[in-house]
Amino acid sequence: MMKMTTDIGQRGKSKHALIAEALTTAIQRGKYRVGELLPSEPELSAAFGVSRHTVRVALGRLQSLGLTVSHHGVGTQVHRDNIVSRYNYSFNSASDLLQYATKTKVRILDTEEISVDAALADYLDCKPAEHWWRIRTVRSDRLSSSVIAYSEIWIPLAFGSILAEIVKSKQPIFSQIETHFGESTTEIRQDIRAVSVTGDEAGFLGVVKNSAGLEITRRYIGKSGRVFEVARSVHPSDSFKYSMHVKLQVGA
Repeated sequence: MMKMTTDIGQRGKSKHALIAEALTTAIQRGKYRVGELLPSEPELSAAFGVSRHTVRVALGRLQSLGLTVSHHGVGTQVHRDNIVSRYNYSFNSASDLLQYATKTKVRILDTEEISVDAALADYLDCKPAEHWWRIRTVRSDRLSSSVIAYSEIWIPLAFGSILAEIVKSKQPIFSQIETHFGESTTEIRQDIRAVSVTGDEAGFLGVVKNSAGLEITRRYIGKSGRVFEVARSVHPSDSFKYSMHVKLQVGA
């Protein structure tokens, strides 16, 4: 049980602000880990010597920071151990993808050569038994270092020579393929859907398993009409905002 050794009415801050700070520190130091429940409202009320209303306001602050989620009848669960920095991403053209790459930083988790089975061939729009590279990455905001995406990127085996350049270059992979192989992107097909974050993805994103996420899948079509890259990214629902601007042409 926590103990409050100082008078929480001091230091010029409200009681609920001080409680929120104390709980935030406890979460960041690992006292309460991701997926665990915080003490109940009555327990926190007794520990801090304040009303349950004050505790409730403090817990609301933690939730607004993205640190916790509240489950009715269960309690307050630690959602992540770092304060959320919301990332607003606007996509209106291919040039916006270039800006996205330069304004964020990427960490390569691994690369693997995959022999494509029938199910994967349907996903990649290629033939079974083809070999493709799978690149797994984590992308974060350059300013706050908050993780904003876990990604799986697929490219044909023939483009594997760019793998060594991925970390060094600030260009997205499709742009590197255009530069090195004379390819040109004629179309980008994009699908967006809500998903439940899997265990592995949750670990990389720093969120609770099965929490809500936003999945964005892009297929890059080359001049031959074939897909030359498939990129699937999963974003935490509470720290990523996706914007699109559609300009309509009004007839005379």
